[in-house]
Amino acid sequence: MQYKKKETADKLLEEAMAEFLDKGYRTGSITAIAERAGVPIGNLYRYFDGKQGILDALVKQFYQTFPSMIERLSYVDKELMVDVPQLLEYLTTLVQNLIDQYGKVMILLVDKCATTRYEDFLDKIIDQVANIVHIKLYEKFNSDMDRLISKIASKAFIHSIIDILRLELPREKNEEIILRVLNFYFHDLQERI
Repeated sequence: MQYKKKETADKLLEEAMAEFLDKGYRTGSITAIAERAGVPIGNLYRYFDGKQGILDALVKQFYQTFPSMIERLSYVDKELMVDVPQLLEYLTTLVQNLIDQYGKVMILLVDKCATTRYEDFLDKIIDQVANIVHIKLYEKFNSDMDRLISKIASKAFIHSIIDILRLELPREKNEEIILRVLNFYFHDLQERI
């Protein structure tokens, strides 16, 4: 009886990530993944249920925990009891830590998963962020226009973060840009509009 080795599974996932980031999920090849990992194609199927199984393994942890991370943001200012600049610094660190831990997975989900069950990931996150922005910045305002502005600002912000992620800059530069983007979109937003 043969046993599955964690190193082999990890190598397959590493090479699958590279293959999907290079070619996208749709055109990525299960054969190429096995070849890149130096594993016979038959052995790959001992570890994963085909291409979809590999994709699921790559994104599972992030995809399952990210919505709750976003939801937790709705409680951040109450937990920290800080002013807006401190809050933006905290959010900058939070976003950068997310990029450090899940950057490649985020790019995979946003850019490379068309035609999969994950293709609506970005829209779901934008909706969650828009809801939090609306609650935090517009709690006294509930018009359709206020909700629309929250959604537009949140969409632009999330797309900005994804653009920053694609640049693959050093952490310090990322943090500087993230803080500036947060300030641009959300600092004194209520007074500006």
